[in-house]
Amino acid sequence: ASIAEKASGQEFIAFCRANIFTRLGMKQTNIRTNTEKAATPNFALGHLKVDNRYVRADSFPSSDYTIWFGNRKGPGRISSTASDLLLWDQALYGNSLVKQTTLTEAFTPAVLNDWKSSPYGFGWVISTDARGDKMVLHTGDNPGYHTQIRRYLTPRITMILLNNNNSDQMENILDGITQILQPKK
Repeated sequence: ASIAEKASGQEFIAFCRANIFTRLGMKQTNIRTNTEKAATPNFALGHLKVDNRYVRADSFPSSDYTIWFGNRKGPGRISSTASDLLLWDQALYGNSLVKQTTLTEAFTPAVLNDWKSSPYGFGWVISTDARGDKMVLHTGDNPGYHTQIRRYLTPRITMILLNNNNSDQMENILDGITQILQPKK
C-alpha cells in the first residue's frame, strides 16, 4: 500500500477504488472499516472453531483487526466476492490493468542475494501441480478466514475459494477441484 501511494501520489484506498474496483466493475469489493463491514448486507464474518463449534473471530481480542492490522490499508483489508475476484483475474489476461511483461516478471521466481531461487514472485507463489502444469497462487489468512486464488497458466483455469471458517481442508478442496477440472494426462 505504501509503495502504491508513493508511486501514484494517491491515498491507497482511493487509488484502489478508482483504478481497480470501479474500473473493473467490482461492485462487491472494497477496503472497508469495521463500521462499513457491519453495514454491508450479507458480509461474511470470520469464524474460528472452538470446542467443536464456530465462534465469531472478532469476539476474541487476538482477532481484533484494529490491533492486528494497526493502520495498514493493504494486506488483510480488502474484502471481495469470488465473482468480483474473477473480474480482476480476467483483467490480468489483457494489458488493461497490468502489462503482460509485468505479470511475466511477477510469475517468475525471485533470485535471492545468495543466488538461490525463491518460489515467490511479486505477490504470487509460483508452483507446478501434480501434472506439471504451471500454477501461480496467492493465499489470504486472517483470523476466521482462509482464502486462495489459483491461476493455472496453461491450461487457463482459475479457482477462487473464499472461506470464512478458517478450514484446514482448503488445500484438499482445491486439489480435489483440480483433479475434476484437469484429468490426468
